[in-house]
Amino acid sequence: MQSPKTYHLYSPFSVKTVRDGQNHALLLQFILSELFHAKDAHEKDDPLEFVFSSPACFFPFDWSYEIGCLNKIHEHAILLEYAFPAMKEEADKFHAILEKTLHHIREYKKKKMEISHEELLTCLKSIYDFLEPFLLQCKENENLLFFLLKNQDTINTISYPETLANLLKKIHPKGMNHLANLLRTRYQARGFSQLSDEVDELIPK
Repeated sequence: MQSPKTYHLYSPFSVKTVRDGQNHALLLQFILSELFHAKDAHEKDDPLEFVFSSPACFFPFDWSYEIGCLNKIHEHAILLEYAFPAMKEEADKFHAILEKTLHHIREYKKKKMEISHEELLTCLKSIYDFLEPFLLQCKENENLLFFLLKNQDTINTISYPETLANLLKKIHPKGMNHLANLLRTRYQARGFSQLSDEVDELIPK
């Protein structure tokens, strides 16, 4: 598999580093973080540039260029097929829906029109939905699970109520108590027993 011919201006990952299994879940967290930032920026009535900006075209002089959240997702997503080589079909589907979303928002920018919050949420939901297969692939990573729990309200807003609870049921069909015990045990083994109370508070009831 050849390396992607692209400059990584904003992603801390590379083809080499993302192949490390520990970085698979971290890559997904970076993608989700930008998805959440896109939602927050639009809710705060920030300019559309914060959600999607015109591509940087003066490398290497673009280091200070304001870059949109969806542009960063696009750069992170280039590495999905290298982090998950057995999921090329899923990576292709994710790229397709992301390109469709970028094109849709690009049309608004060309016309200097504002996209409604409801329409943007629909776009973000599509991106999240196509990311779920990769989240399921990292179901044993406690850091990713904890990250999802801490952001469950945002995930449920972007998609639909109970989105995260339903995902967690797929990951741990034995129930939320089993998941809570698993997270507590993993963090206690790593010396982070202070997170136990927070885990209990975050687990969907």
